[in-house]
Amino acid sequence: MKVKYFNDNWINHDAITLTIGNFDGLHRGHLKLIEILKTYKDTKHALMTFNPHPKIHFKVKDFKVLQSVENKIKMLEDQDIDYLFLVNFDSDTASLTVDQFINKLKDLKVKRIIVGSDFRFANKASGSVSDLKKHFEVIIADDISSIDNVRISSSYIRELLLAGKIEEANNLLGYRYFIDGFVEHGNKVGRTLGFPTANVKYDNSFLPGNGVYVTRVLILNNWYYGVCNIGNNPTVNYSENKKVEVFLLDFNEVIYEKEVKVEFIKKLRDEIKFDNINLLIEQMNLDVKNTKNYIKNNNL
Repeated sequence: MKVKYFNDNWINHDAITLTIGNFDGLHRGHLKLIEILKTYKDTKHALMTFNPHPKIHFKVKDFKVLQSVENKIKMLEDQDIDYLFLVNFDSDTASLTVDQFINKLKDLKVKRIIVGSDFRFANKASGSVSDLKKHFEVIIADDISSIDNVRISSSYIRELLLAGKIEEANNLLGYRYFIDGFVEHGNKVGRTLGFPTANVKYDNSFLPGNGVYVTRVLILNNWYYGVCNIGNNPTVNYSENKKVEVFLLDFNEVIYEKEVKVEFIKKLRDEIKFDNINLLIEQMNLDVKNTKNYIKNNNL
């Protein structure tokens, strides 16, 4: 797969079949769309997406992507498509008229486009499928975004993650939801409680709802299971900003400034404010026990 980065000039020299979208999270519905894309053998196959996500450009409050553009590229490399067109979404892109957008697609040698019937494009979402049909062969792919009669969308996956319905979200994604970041120095409160944690600097990652989770963590090229708390530490050392803290099972190495990948497997419980530290420690021991039991019972 060749990645082409577009700012003002969108140029391509091969006839292509193209699908366009944000592809946030690259879930199973997206992958079905890519499979349809690859059935057309008379052209090269291309996927167009935008960076940053348009909602970030328009400063939609609290919006965070499910997946960084770097991780999206890594996942698309396994899909055997010819091109990824990564369009810089800035004020110039946002202000393109319908005709300007279509002319840019013509510059890309687009023969056909695969989108949903509700696809919109150009300034203020003024362009529709009917506009595309005047210039290209258009394939409508509305029926591919459902699994087990559940319509898949990135926004619905966000809702599931916020509700702690990790297994349902992972089923729609087709992989375990994950965040990645670097381990940073914290206040080391967990260490004083007997549970030293890795504090993950998660930047702009979308976080599941506050609570305690069974996780799997990639660190130093090895996988470890862990108990992850997402929240504000209401009992000890309250934080205005959410923290992601992982207690790794059977691990005792120093990993500050190391990059980690945290996969979410199951929510154990909500975050709780305890009356005293002893109750907190008792619950943390129970969380570790429940995590180990879950791993054992599910042959992980």
